[in-house]
Amino acid sequence: MQSQRNHISLTTRLELATPRNSNRHPAFSAFNLLLGLLIFLVCCTFADQSLAGSNLLVTPTRIMFEARDRTAQVTVVNSGDETGTYRIELVNKRMTDAGTFENIEEPGEGDLFADKMLRYSPRQVVLEPGKSQIVRFSLRKPKGLADGEYRSHILFKAIPKDTGTNISSVTKSDKLSIKLTPIISISIPAIIRHGKTKASVKFSSIEYIPPDNENKNPSLFMRLDREGNQSVYGDLLAEYVQADGTSRILGQANGLAVYTPNNTRTFRMPLNIPPDLDIRAGVVKVFYRDKPDKGSKVLAQTQLKVP
Repeated sequence: MQSQRNHISLTTRLELATPRNSNRHPAFSAFNLLLGLLIFLVCCTFADQSLAGSNLLVTPTRIMFEARDRTAQVTVVNSGDETGTYRIELVNKRMTDAGTFENIEEPGEGDLFADKMLRYSPRQVVLEPGKSQIVRFSLRKPKGLADGEYRSHILFKAIPKDTGTNISSVTKSDKLSIKLTPIISISIPAIIRHGKTKASVKFSSIEYIPPDNENKNPSLFMRLDREGNQSVYGDLLAEYVQADGTSRILGQANGLAVYTPNNTRTFRMPLNIPPDLDIRAGVVKVFYRDKPDKGSKVLAQTQLKVP
């Protein structure tokens, strides 16, 4: 299970043409009330289809500037069967305790942004099916930069094609016309660590949640607490250990981050427990480790006895 995927979002471009004599339609006001619901349902349909079939791939899924690093690059791939246009921007986001992201314009307490220190090219690419483009980034630190971790996000946005429909032409009709265009975007973090930075993390709570009507599998709900002036990023592993010392993996979640300035991250991990295994006979251990390319060092661990 991948817990920290590229942040994918969907927006829609709405073009609405009202009937020429809409004010003469007695039912038009009531129709307006239903319009919002219609748009919501259509957007949800588009979201399910578009996110599942997104034709934009980005690698790596994060870039990090440490110590003397001054350059980095990201490869954008059009994995679809149509030519696509993609715009690249730097945006600022804040992570919630639950791991979702919110767009922000002004920094809050503890927010340190990286966008002002990054230069990149190109800013827009046109890719034929199967083609790729390298986007190069360079870092320019200002004098007197305070120690700490600075983060912004690189947004890759697909620019929708113009279908050629002239929405204004239908306003001469007595019918209402709606045109919705889904816009897919992917964002990845760009992180700058400057000066002396460090972080520690620990499990402050963990709870076993049995299956219910909404979740067929049991799960673990856990809370990680972070301290320091840099983020942590790693993989979660839950294993069952029997009395004789033998063990088996029950769940895994890769790429779990706790970004600054957040001190807390909650996460729910589904467990895959065989029907013939009674985990009450042993203990469940959970490990939060560095990524394999960082040595897989154990950053935090905990265990619980399932009642």
